[in-house]
Amino acid sequence: MKKRLSNSEWQQIKTAYATGSVGLRELARNMSIPPGTVLARAKREGWSKQIQSAKALAKREDTATAVTPMEAVAVSMRQRGERHTGRVAGLTERMLMTFEQLSEGEQLRFVDELEKIDKIGRRTFRLDETGHGGGNNVMVNLALLEIAPEEIIAKIEPSGD
Repeated sequence: MKKRLSNSEWQQIKTAYATGSVGLRELARNMSIPPGTVLARAKREGWSKQIQSAKALAKREDTATAVTPMEAVAVSMRQRGERHTGRVAGLTERMLMTFEQLSEGEQLRFVDELEKIDKIGRRTFRLDETGHGGGNNVMVNLALLEIAPEEIIAKIEPSGD
């Protein structure tokens, strides 16, 4: 006499199969059920497709908490911008030691080159767009170098004589 399996038993077989540790034929043998019966039921109900879909959905949900590519790019650019700011500050500090020994023309060239480097970095890393300041960088550099802005303006502007 054939034994009819209950819905809960079929659900247990399906769950055991979904774990991936036991195949359908082995489950059937262990439960003394003809393998063809279990294989036919699994095919008819689409167990393999359902399990694959569930695994794919679970994988997507796991990665949903990860950052998006755009967020990763934004973080990377912000970090690069911070490194740039640190490099420019370090360059300024190192040059302060020898700045006073430079001629006025060399000092102006130094300030000009430093401003160009900073401007390129700020544009590249969009520091001015993200609220990291901007526009004040030259004044800060001049203050660090202890140069009065009036001195720079007087040296740059031609006299009106």
